[in-house]
Amino acid sequence: MKRAGSGHALSLLYLNDLKSPRIWGTLAIVVAAYFIAGPIELFIFHSLTHAFNLRSGSPNTLIKSRYGTLMLVRLLLNSVLWVAVCKMLNRSAIAFPLNRRRFLRHTLVGLATGLAVMLATMFSIWGLEAAVVTRSGQTLASACGNGFAWLILDFVGALGEELYGRAIVLVVAERFLGWRGAVLVSGLMFSGFHLDNPGASRIWLFRLFAQGCVLAYATFRSRSIWWSVGYHTGWNWISAPLFGAAGSGYLDEGHLFNFAPHGSIWITGGAVGPEGSIFAFVAVFVALGLLFITTSSIKKQKRADCQIVAA
Repeated sequence: MKRAGSGHALSLLYLNDLKSPRIWGTLAIVVAAYFIAGPIELFIFHSLTHAFNLRSGSPNTLIKSRYGTLMLVRLLLNSVLWVAVCKMLNRSAIAFPLNRRRFLRHTLVGLATGLAVMLATMFSIWGLEAAVVTRSGQTLASACGNGFAWLILDFVGALGEELYGRAIVLVVAERFLGWRGAVLVSGLMFSGFHLDNPGASRIWLFRLFAQGCVLAYATFRSRSIWWSVGYHTGWNWISAPLFGAAGSGYLDEGHLFNFAPHGSIWITGGAVGPEGSIFAFVAVFVALGLLFITTSSIKKQKRADCQIVAA
């Protein structure tokens, strides 16, 4: 019986189908979106913040209402782009990598992994006395409210980013380069998205490339983006909302602790925050190891997909 897998299983077939105008048209749309989505996103965002009079904060400090608005706009635009890509390629919008099989398990395992490795990064910096950590002075109720709100917002933000970088980009790039090439493209684009972040450095951008590749590989390995969404959420939440450190160069209002780094930027990460630390590099590879342990191999996932289709 002919195997009927999805995504990774059809890589070779995709490579033999490059004469289709639809594929090249889809590629043109995705590349164009990379350059024009930002200005469109900001136009809608600024229109909404003006209409609802959303307050602004200090420079490089994220306010929940404004950040949430921006992330919702990004998620909406990327959702529209995803549907357009699926229409162009004659595929279901809820197929790989947005299939819902093991959605909760993959999301929670990814979340736990992101929380664990970033928490280890923060404790390593603190343990070497390269940072001072103090309480923010919030009440317990306020701390819990802010912490939960940021967790939800970070999930929405992660979903929006992963929808483009680990769904749209992977589905299109795989048809031209195979899944391995698609992983590299996704990593490069993930790094490119953050070129304008405050404190961005070459070493940090390289770490983002490595993490983007891990998230892309996780998408193929788990057959969905949900591990990556969970991981992305946990990673972001630990540094800025919990510890009060810079997260990708930005501080978050209402953080639960105050994090004051000092010493070598190799240890602290410098202006970009702990994500630029050497420990963050180690965390990426630890996360990859945990991915191997907590998820099935690509071959096993392919067999499971075939069994579902055959049934």
